[in-house]
Amino acid sequence: MSELIVSSENRLKIDPEFKNLIPPLTAEEYAGLEESILQEGCRDALIVWGDTLIDGHNRFEICTRHNIPFETTEMFFPSRDDVIVWIIKNQFGRRNLPAYERARLALRLKPVLAERAKENQGTRTDICQISDKSSVDTKRELAAAAGVSHDTIAKVEKIEAHATPEMKE
Repeated sequence: MSELIVSSENRLKIDPEFKNLIPPLTAEEYAGLEESILQEGCRDALIVWGDTLIDGHNRFEICTRHNIPFETTEMFFPSRDDVIVWIIKNQFGRRNLPAYERARLALRLKPVLAERAKENQGTRTDICQISDKSSVDTKRELAAAAGVSHDTIAKVEKIEAHATPEMKE
């Protein structure tokens, strides 16, 4: 399990895995967010799972540094994997990410979706009364989540596995 960092001021836990799931804001984006929060306060509630922050890490950091109040909204998930899926899919809906970043981010879902597919292996999905589990096609799910083609997912996976950091840039 990841080491949790607890903020004594606000009693929120920061799970490094959750925080690092998504690409960081650029310096420009961060500065714009900070300026907005300084001028208007923290308009959007931070999202927590129990006492662990799952959405709003940058806002939390800015608010804590400048002693700006913020609200939290708790969400409930059956498992850590469900939190990971939510974090990634939530980012797809809010950030204008290029196709490569979307595919790279979707690939972070691969272990979760593969595990679900494994759980469904051997389950007949053609007889509804026997099973209510839907089949999971990992490649299709990743491409759909990222809003890219299967081919793009495959290419990005190969680049991520074999390219140097300089080539990835």
